[in-house]
Amino acid sequence: MALSQAPESYEQLKSLLLGRTMEEQLLVIERIQRSNHPSLAVENKAKLEKLFGSLLEVMLVELTAKEPPGLKDHWISWFQTLYDLCHMFPEAVSNHVKLVLQDAAHDMEEILEVRGRAPFPGLDMLICLKITAILFPTSDYWHPVVTPSMVYMSQLLTKCPVTNLQDVAKGLFVCCLFLQYVSVSQRYIPELVNFLLRILHMAIPVSGVQGLPLMHAFRSLDKNCNLLVICETADTETWQKQTLPLHLIAGSKENSSTEVNHLRLSCIGLCLELVKSCAVLYRTLPSFQEIMKPMKILLSKHVPVNEYPVQLQDLHNSVLTQLEAQGQHYHPLVCEKKKPVPLKLFTPKIVKVLEFGRKQGSSEREQERKRLIHRHKRELKGAVREIRKDNQFLARMQLVEITERDAERKRKVKQLFGSLAEQEGNWKAMKKKKF
Repeated sequence: MALSQAPESYEQLKSLLLGRTMEEQLLVIERIQRSNHPSLAVENKAKLEKLFGSLLEVMLVELTAKEPPGLKDHWISWFQTLYDLCHMFPEAVSNHVKLVLQDAAHDMEEILEVRGRAPFPGLDMLICLKITAILFPTSDYWHPVVTPSMVYMSQLLTKCPVTNLQDVAKGLFVCCLFLQYVSVSQRYIPELVNFLLRILHMAIPVSGVQGLPLMHAFRSLDKNCNLLVICETADTETWQKQTLPLHLIAGSKENSSTEVNHLRLSCIGLCLELVKSCAVLYRTLPSFQEIMKPMKILLSKHVPVNEYPVQLQDLHNSVLTQLEAQGQHYHPLVCEKKKPVPLKLFTPKIVKVLEFGRKQGSSEREQERKRLIHRHKRELKGAVREIRKDNQFLARMQLVEITERDAERKRKVKQLFGSLAEQEGNWKAMKKKKF
């Protein structure tokens, strides 16, 4: 297959890119785009639409299956290619991404019907949600692609149970995506705040969880309620603040207890940063204090912040400061001290309902004149109608008379010709006898 020829399927594109470096892969894709531009031929549009689907599938399947260090190198370059194709064919791209989201949501519903709970999706689906936020506008009130993706992420945070650190990392990744989606519109997402509250609950020992209210879809006591509790405080001294490693979301496990505790601290740190971002994002809501009240109680009284490193303690204090800095933006309803001044009322202009032909607001003389004009027009139309009928009658009668006179004339002429023919016959008979 030629490098400039557009691949018809995912397998053909995979065979073109197999065994090539990143620069060579980008060069091949760029050559395919230039050689099959829609301005060169009409059928090239369908080829490039298929190319977007193949590129997205390669990125979600092949690149996410590699080692995590190789994934970050592909992000910007591959996203730029997908972004260009999205601007070139927005309808086809949106339909393809919607189909991927529909399949993922349908698979989750089937698992929920059978098992009653569904696991978090893999890294490929999370990357697809990230691509959706980059390709399409997230600030619209309703969007055919972004809105279903937000509904799908809400279902992930409410219907997928957290059973291990990998689920915690995936859930926090979805929370980061949610904040990216609503960063402009500032739309309130209750599933986001509820999930962060659940993650903080997991960082409290069982003795501290007793009596704390939880939102719907969470249980206060289960086998995973202490998933983020630090077992050995000595590991906190060697912890360094860092982002969550991508291999944790991809599925690889860490065997060392020290690394597990470091991952727990990283998850707690990311959760605190997300809580702080939510406090900044929703600070203008009138119900901000009621929304963040369970979070504030949990952070100030129950989270064992003294056992955490200094960096987490500083982050914890800054989050509490951010939550307490926002005052109430509403006032209770009270009766006014003075009776409100009513609006100035004007005397209505009452006009009685007039008969047909009258205009409101005119004098009787003017109404009488208009009535006479209307009657004159009506009589004139009637007279013209009668004259037209009389003329038609006269024309019919004249036509009948003319027809009768013509018939009489034809009869007399025929009679005259008959008598002449009879005379000529008699004359011929007499002449024959004479000879």
